[in-house]
Amino acid sequence: MLTKTFSSRVTLRYSLNNFARQLHTKQNVTKPVSIENIHANDKHNKFIQQNDIEFSDPNLIHQVCTHKSLKLHHAPTNERLEFLGEKVIQLYIVEYFVNKVPPDHLKIKIKYYTKDYNKLGRIGMNLGLNNFLHWTPVNEAKMIKAKEEGQEIPPSGEESVTGKALIALVGALYHDKGAYAAKNFIHKYILSAEDTLFK
Repeated sequence: MLTKTFSSRVTLRYSLNNFARQLHTKQNVTKPVSIENIHANDKHNKFIQQNDIEFSDPNLIHQVCTHKSLKLHHAPTNERLEFLGEKVIQLYIVEYFVNKVPPDHLKIKIKYYTKDYNKLGRIGMNLGLNNFLHWTPVNEAKMIKAKEEGQEIPPSGEESVTGKALIALVGALYHDKGAYAAKNFIHKYILSAEDTLFK
């Protein structure tokens, strides 16, 4: 059992490292967001300072905060970083719980920490990540109409979009700062929510 787990861990680490290397060579991964109105009122630096996060590539935080629903064509989105972040979270969730829960419960833990976007979104909201996202709510038309009528309705899907951005943030940390930075973030902000969100 332990030998099999160790082998799986090594394989996953190799896959992560290989994917991270590919990220450096792919287009639109670390290119700056080429949209003037995003850069004009940039608050992303405020977010990373508030949460003691560092990137050697300052453009990564723009990509982390850009969801695919944004109705602009030249902004790199966080999809690839989210894919990488999901694999990184899986690795450290398995590492943390492998000797603490039965195998069938381990699969449930992995699902909670990588697919429950609403709960992950609440962690992101506690960090204030939702205030820095670029995205288009599903109910945008209704929001505009309500505003014209002097009313206000909340954006639909904010928790889910924030959850995906949180996963992308993990991917960006792994990609830019390495395994230790990503693992530290997961333990500090995601695993620490075990008792409150993932009961």
